Amino acid sequence: MVIKIKWKLRKNVEFDGDFKKYISKVRDIQNIDEYLNPSVKNVHNPLLLKDIKRAVKRTMQGIDKNEKIVVFADPDVDGVIATVILVDYLKRLSSNVEYRYRERETGHGVEVDDIDKDTDLLIIVDSSSNEHKAVNKLSESMDVIILDHHNVEDSKKINAILVNPNQPDCPYPNKHLSGGGVVWKFIELLDYHYKQINIKRYLDLVAMSLLADQMDMSSLENRWIVKNGLSKIYNIGLLGLIYATKNNGKKLNAQIMNFDIIPLINTVARNNELHKAFKVFFEKDFFKAKRMGEYLIKENKERKIKIKKLFKEYEKIAEVGKFVLVVKEDAEKNYNGLISQQLASKYKRPALVLKDKGNIFAGSGRTFNNFDLQKFLKECPYVNQAEGHSGALGVEIQAENWDKFKQYIEDNIDEALFEEIIEYDIEVSNDELNWDLVKEILEFNHIWGNNAQPIMVKLKNVFINDKELFPKNNPEHVKIIGDNIELLKFNNAKYAADLDSWDIANFVGFLNVNEWRGAKKLQFLIEDYIKQ
Repeated sequence: MVIKIKWKLRKNVEFDGDFKKYISKVRDIQNIDEYLNPSVKNVHNPLLLKDIKRAVKRTMQGIDKNEKIVVFADPDVDGVIATVILVDYLKRLSSNVEYRYRERETGHGVEVDDIDKDTDLLIIVDSSSNEHKAVNKLSESMDVIILDHHNVEDSKKINAILVNPNQPDCPYPNKHLSGGGVVWKFIELLDYHYKQINIKRYLDLVAMSLLADQMDMSSLENRWIVKNGLSKIYNIGLLGLIYATKNNGKKLNAQIMNFDIIPLINTVARNNELHKAFKVFFEKDFFKAKRMGEYLIKENKERKIKIKKLFKEYEKIAEVGKFVLVVKEDAEKNYNGLISQQLASKYKRPALVLKDKGNIFAGSGRTFNNFDLQKFLKECPYVNQAEGHSGALGVEIQAENWDKFKQYIEDNIDEALFEEIIEYDIEVSNDELNWDLVKEILEFNHIWGNNAQPIMVKLKNVFINDKELFPKNNPEHVKIIGDNIELLKFNNAKYAADLDSWDIANFVGFLNVNEWRGAKKLQFLIEDYIKQ
């Protein structure tokens, strides 16, 4: 399938050399200085979270009476980080604190058998807002607090103290906190009483949780957390990962976190080895943490090889219609989300990868082009379950309804929804590109994520001096060498096969600077190109 991509200038604004003024108009940013440098006034009062005072009061009771407190973690990066933050803090106040978790292959949310019966207070983080049955059963023998951020179906059905900005009647303005963010707010109130620590020491981990869970980065509160969290690293485990990935000495940004650090923890989650993630973030010895990071890098490389193999297998049996659909008896649960994401990216439409369990097909879905996949699936009468986020979720469908479900997609989806249009923010000729402009663009790109994408650049009239594959021992990436710039395309050795030395082309993509031993090299990460 050949996908034709249209290019479009995001907004027709005259560029007079003042980049901040220009990008403010292009991105509809009212106060660009506040956007780039949000202040603490953008951080909301935790008391605005519904029922947080009840949760804090019950936790203080448990601490003061030395009750057995168990923290239950969701098996993803945000869940791990939320648990680490909360357990680290509570253990400063009580020796009767434990944590539990399920591996990813067993699914999200708490089950009754996960928790010891002698638990006095159970605090569930980053999940279970909709796990009415299990939570209500557990609440018969213990008190339950849920610190979560996922969409809530009916908060009245659950017998727990629920702290979740997305529950009905919660006035908290930022509906895009991560699980780690909600826990940080909870600790802020606890520490108002106990005064154990400067809670800003947890901001590095909170920032990581926001980026890992792809929270809205147009939120000024989220931007403040990420900017301040990445400015100083307190967690020894995270510092070890930064050194292991050779990012020490660099100014940490969203790109480093999203591409170098977070995938290491995602790998152990998908390999059902969450204990390794906890061990890293609880580690107090820097050199041990760095060695752990080096080991995780090897594991992550092995994961990438496995994903390539799985993608080829799944793609062979994929049904490509208005959605990409894969049903496989031996589909690996921990990799369904990754494969569906890659399928959605390649075929430019939502993708579902489901395991055939006999009478039920269950797995993961990923969207494309900001289409609200969760809303669509929840409205479909043939879908049992669609839980998670609007663009990344778990899905369950009765096998007997599969053909009806496929027909429902064909009848209710306009394929024009998924027509990919690359919207670029600014266009500049190769010979007009200067370091001052690059610096301003990279300042804007320091924090990016959902609803705050990095600046897309149209680079015109690039004269190609040479083209080569790298690395030499395993050539799988393309490097196009222009005048004072390298243009890169990763993981596709056949990319731009029609381009050769002395050709001229236009490119769209993202600017980057590679720093090595004090030397700076301008790079361009290619999204698409047109040969002239």
